[in-house]
Amino acid sequence: MRTHSNPVAMTLLASFLAWTPALVVPALLTPQPARAQASTPAPVPAAGPVDSLFVPAARGETAPLERALADPATSPALRVLATAELAASRRDPAAGREPALRRLAEGGDPVLSRAALQIITRTAFARGDYAEAERSARRLAEGLAAAGAAEEAAATEQVWRLSALLARHGPPAVQGAVRAATVPARRDRVGLTRIDFSVNGQTQDAILDTGANLSVLSAATARRLGVTIEEGETAIGNGVQTTVATRIGVAPRIEIAGTMLTNVAFLIIDDSNLTFPQVPGGYSIPAIIGMPELRALGRIRLEQAGRFTVLPEPLPDDTGPANLHASGNDLFADMVVDGRTIPLHLDTGADRTSLTALYAAAEPRRVAGLRTASANFSSAGGTRQLNYAVWPDAPVAFAGRSLTLPQLTIALPAAGPASRFNGVLGSDVLRRFESWTLDFGAMRLSVGAPLAASPR
Repeated sequence: MRTHSNPVAMTLLASFLAWTPALVVPALLTPQPARAQASTPAPVPAAGPVDSLFVPAARGETAPLERALADPATSPALRVLATAELAASRRDPAAGREPALRRLAEGGDPVLSRAALQIITRTAFARGDYAEAERSARRLAEGLAAAGAAEEAAATEQVWRLSALLARHGPPAVQGAVRAATVPARRDRVGLTRIDFSVNGQTQDAILDTGANLSVLSAATARRLGVTIEEGETAIGNGVQTTVATRIGVAPRIEIAGTMLTNVAFLIIDDSNLTFPQVPGGYSIPAIIGMPELRALGRIRLEQAGRFTVLPEPLPDDTGPANLHASGNDLFADMVVDGRTIPLHLDTGADRTSLTALYAAAEPRRVAGLRTASANFSSAGGTRQLNYAVWPDAPVAFAGRSLTLPQLTIALPAAGPASRFNGVLGSDVLRRFESWTLDFGAMRLSVGAPLAASPR
């Protein structure tokens, strides 16, 4: 095994259980073991039917839910859970509020109760009902502790503590109507897309990150913009199994591409945790625009020519089937890898598409014989080494388009938390097309015409 020595690059994650700005070599930009604490409460510690449905659903796999609902032998309780989880994956506004689901949460079966509370917590947080998320996450943490799942209980405690800070405010909302407007977009020195937005009349550049479950400001940026920082602090997990202290900042109004959003909450992170000397010449992140704000805009388009547009109405060329699935604020896009459809975490804050050890375990013959390498994975708080395989000329397809990736990395199984996602669909794939469009109402990712020469 040899160490890969290419220049480092960047991937960003922000979630209410794990926030991970990660610096690794380009061959392994989004190693999923670092995402073991992702944006949903940890799967309930139960073997059997519950796990078989909801562990896959947490990584965007909805087929087991659909099969369970089509099977007449599925029990009424599992049918309730599967129906609610499937509605949540489609971002149905009523998901998590079903009376039958609430009854399961209050019922006497602890396994079913924890599963129901998990759905209620995740959907409440995603829609910005942080008071509900706090209540249900507290109960879930208590249930996990009673079941002897100390690690999952501790992770869920992070959920309710962060929810408690956010509960003083509601979700971001559009003031007036979404406006059709375009602003410049640009790639920064590590390949991530940045746009300008305004806070309190001041312009600030930010990374556009669908992998961020909450928006982020550095502490210095928050002070400069006059963002109110709330009293109280909590810790969230980073990418190397430690934690990062965070506070909550609230901006009454921000403007993105001509649309005004109110009541916008940011994670406020110390500048030292958003500064990366590992990048030659240094690199820092002042701001991230994450999923709550992007989802509030409804429909967005990024053109490689350097334009970011908010689209109030669908365009005639923006059609096709739903190919996105949600799990809380995590968004997954269907990708066909070597003929097999796999939902990958859609992360515009990741510069490279990659697969995790879950894929390696499911497709051992594909991984066998591939060249292997290792890389240092650095995050706020530490560094660790990860091993991976390199698949050259990998055939993939998504959003109705086929292409060949010059190389696709596959993380190899290792000690520590197991991978929770199948992999990441990063900006390297999206950049191979003239544009990409996210329609959160239709749950659809679509892309424009392939570029003759893909940007590097």
